[in-house]
Amino acid sequence: MASKEQIEMVKNIIGKRDKGQKLQHIERIILTVFQEHADRIPTGFLFTEWIVNRYGYSCSEAAADPEKHSDAIVKFFEEFDYDVVFPGIETTVVEAEILGCTLKRPKDSNPQIVKEAITCERDVEELEEKVAALDGRTEGRMPVRLELFKQLVKKTKGEYAVIATPMQPLPVAVQILGYPLAVKWMKTKPLLMHRVVEACTQAAIKFAQAFKETGIHGITSIAAWNSVPNFRPEQLWEFDTPYLARMIQSASPLPFMHYYWGLHLLGDDWTRFLARQASTGTYIMTNLDPDPQQGPSRDLKTFRELANTFHKAYAVGVHTELFKEGTPEIIENRVKEYIKGLYPEAFGQFPVLLKYAVK
Repeated sequence: MASKEQIEMVKNIIGKRDKGQKLQHIERIILTVFQEHADRIPTGFLFTEWIVNRYGYSCSEAAADPEKHSDAIVKFFEEFDYDVVFPGIETTVVEAEILGCTLKRPKDSNPQIVKEAITCERDVEELEEKVAALDGRTEGRMPVRLELFKQLVKKTKGEYAVIATPMQPLPVAVQILGYPLAVKWMKTKPLLMHRVVEACTQAAIKFAQAFKETGIHGITSIAAWNSVPNFRPEQLWEFDTPYLARMIQSASPLPFMHYYWGLHLLGDDWTRFLARQASTGTYIMTNLDPDPQQGPSRDLKTFRELANTFHKAYAVGVHTELFKEGTPEIIENRVKEYIKGLYPEAFGQFPVLLKYAVK
């Protein structure tokens, strides 16, 4: 819990920003990682496939070379001046590969799982043995990912928040089982499913500790948003929330951002689910424009209301499709359209809410 002095400091920074005054780099990092003020909106960019392509690298080239990957991200910061980038090209599959999945690596897109790691109970025993012996720093592509964050901390020189992007336990469990088997075991062999998620939790905590050692400013867990359409709230309360809470606690004292979208389509049960997740101590984070085919997201209002209820900060991201439309000015105007929905009466008093999100 932050002190009164810290909360007052954050309020002063927010006031400075809303008056159109340029923030110092350290002030921008504070706004990105501070959890105790619900009404502020740092803007970030999730995943980096588009970013590395923009600056001349293929996805596979950048994923294998932290120097090139970090170079592209730094150039992105220089061009667009965002608060934060959540780096990742192989982000969603690195842990699954370490835990036994087989991947196919296309040149210009994310790797794909072509063979799951678990088909029977004996495989679960092998998973538990593998996790017990896991270092979390040296296996698979983890050395490459850790070097990426070391490079970013070094190259950004404290001017931007560097946020690590490990997977969270349940989505990894689903990956290594495959969705059909995961759902079947939830219904028919819940204790076995709990063993898989428990093993993935122990692995996730080791990976999170490895990221903390690189000097990052915070962590956002990946793939919560994939869980929402595929499982009922009661399944996530049982198989996701208790395990994720432990991962969040392991990241302390770093802030932990929890990522969801699509909640407005899914009813009150999902709003209650997110509220329960927020009470675990996590940030709640959403996306301005998660699916261009479905139109603008209305999640931002839901997230703001929940954030205020729990006195938690929230962050927003910008979808890649938004960047494909052209100039920074076009992007800034689109972002302002979404933000205006949060302040319909007072928007004229907040003309620079995102002035420094995009040059």
